[in-house]
Amino acid sequence: MTVESTAPAVTVPAARRRRPSLGWNATLTTGVCILGGMVLLSLVIGVFGRYAATDVSDSLLTGPSGSHWLGTDNLGRDLFTRTFGAARQSLLVAFGATTLAALIGIPIGLVAGYNARRLDAVLMAAMDTAMSIPSVLLALVLVSVFTPGMWVLIAGMGLIFVPYFARIVRAPALTVRERDFVSAARIAGVPTPVIIVRHVLPNVLSSALVQYANTAATCVLVEASLSYLGLGIQPPTPSWGRMIFEGQRYMKDAPLLVIVPGITLAIATAAFGLISDGLQEQLNPRGKRRTP
Repeated sequence: MTVESTAPAVTVPAARRRRPSLGWNATLTTGVCILGGMVLLSLVIGVFGRYAATDVSDSLLTGPSGSHWLGTDNLGRDLFTRTFGAARQSLLVAFGATTLAALIGIPIGLVAGYNARRLDAVLMAAMDTAMSIPSVLLALVLVSVFTPGMWVLIAGMGLIFVPYFARIVRAPALTVRERDFVSAARIAGVPTPVIIVRHVLPNVLSSALVQYANTAATCVLVEASLSYLGLGIQPPTPSWGRMIFEGQRYMKDAPLLVIVPGITLAIATAAFGLISDGLQEQLNPRGKRRTP
């Protein structure tokens, strides 16, 4: 005797894809506002400022005043103007080097991730070898071989951080290449370059954006370190690292010569960190804490 079950069938709802929240993100907004304000202020002061960053005067090591808001250095140069002139140089190096690294590293990561065979092994072996060398040490070698300057810094640091973009993009590319829409495009005969650009690239951009912010913050610190050692941006062009080095000998009489560029350097690095954290929260909602 068989007994037929009369219990109603249970339907399992299909899983919904989580989309990145487009709402207001306090961390990202704060970082963008700080960095944007620093960029805007450095441009305005460079164009409409009362002094040039290299102007000298007879007012040596003076404190803050109406004519010099943060005082002057040992050559009578305006500290406020030089601080934001240095911001302009450091941020230009950071954005230039990071953009160069992204333009080279992202295609390498896409090709390696989509062609997960021998080409992937060769490319990743090369990237791992490059990543095994400390970035500061490699930068020191490059600026020692070539004449130190802004463009040498941009080219050198850009090449140094290529493997980081390649690695961070390859991981999601390996997952995306197995998705149904990529397989359908492959079966339909869509050329491989078109598949990579149209279907794989948009799905790895979130990881690349987070890496961009992290790399830019590192570039700011590396540039300041090299300038402190005299191997970065050369005087009389202002740089935070060089300003700190030159102001050390006058620390007792004029502490602002070290404090002001040091604090500005820390603020710029923190702004990039906030942007990185905010992007990670915005583009990866699964990582957010759920409110009870």
